[in-house]
Amino acid sequence: MNHSFFLRRLPLVAAAALLAACEGDSTGGQPFILDGDEPVALVVNSLGSSLTLARRGDTAQVRQIAFGASSSITANGISVQGRRAAVPLGNAASVALIDLEGLRITRFFVFPKGNATGSAFADDTTLLAANFIDDYVGRATLNQASDSIRQTVNVAPGPIAIVMAAGRAAVVSSNLNENYVSIGNGVVTFLDPRTLQVQGVVQTGGTNSTDAAVGPDGLLYVVNTGDFVADGSVTIIDPRTMRVEATVGGFGPGPGSIHVDAQGLAYVSSFSTGTVVWNTRTRTFVRGPGNPLCARLPGGACRGAADATTDVQGNVYQAFFGSAAQNQAPQVFVYRPGDFALTDSISSVNGPIAVEVRSF
Repeated sequence: MNHSFFLRRLPLVAAAALLAACEGDSTGGQPFILDGDEPVALVVNSLGSSLTLARRGDTAQVRQIAFGASSSITANGISVQGRRAAVPLGNAASVALIDLEGLRITRFFVFPKGNATGSAFADDTTLLAANFIDDYVGRATLNQASDSIRQTVNVAPGPIAIVMAAGRAAVVSSNLNENYVSIGNGVVTFLDPRTLQVQGVVQTGGTNSTDAAVGPDGLLYVVNTGDFVADGSVTIIDPRTMRVEATVGGFGPGPGSIHVDAQGLAYVSSFSTGTVVWNTRTRTFVRGPGNPLCARLPGGACRGAADATTDVQGNVYQAFFGSAAQNQAPQVFVYRPGDFALTDSISSVNGPIAVEVRSF
């Protein structure tokens, strides 16, 4: 998942500075107990430069893994495989590989320069990462001798998310120029994850495409953020045929992330409106932009949402970035399945930008 648009605009620095800054920063001590009845929330804190591991109602089990003190670190997403996670570190031009149980960063995979955005595990030993600035995707193996990401392939401008679909790596590109202005509809490039050979290139039905998720129907759902003013949209692509089935509008201004649960409900989040819920089976809104899923402020206004996901019971976890200027603390809000009543919250470090929930 990759959701932070403003974080890409910060100045770039050398990746070597990141490695020095992160040395010794990861939280040690007692390992986190991943196994349990309650699932584990993994929260990427962009401003807090850390990963939070937490369970609802168990403050004693909240732990932090620090990414380091370098100002180049602009963490912006997470991918999970087993008990490992990968977090792209944005302007630090690298991806942190994390041992979730040991609460430590085991190594970094480094681009020569640029901005590391999307990532995906192709399998237990292979990691793919996108370089947003330099317009390519790289491949690394977890036990390779070098930290450098050397096997690469060029893709459409602004690759920002990678999703595994039908055995292929689907790379979502925003298709923006160096001034962050759209130069056409978003693009999805399908790659062979073993060789990085391009197998197909598909244009979406909207501009500034930023995230994607695979539904239980096997289809790929791509978010088109647009200009942050007009309604965004979702393009539906069959990854087997690599063809667009439809583009559906009406998702409100600035949608930036998507998660599709096992029942086919898509949770599409926006900093402007909160999270809308859309049924991929019927292609109708359960909770549209006029009545989004959100934690309301006094007076009834919605807090926005950076991301949302679900656990195996169907509870919805929604990341709220927070606002120091408005005295609004960052939180991960938890909603009950079915009626989406707000039932709980998890305190977060500054700037939660992405959330994943796993049962181990």
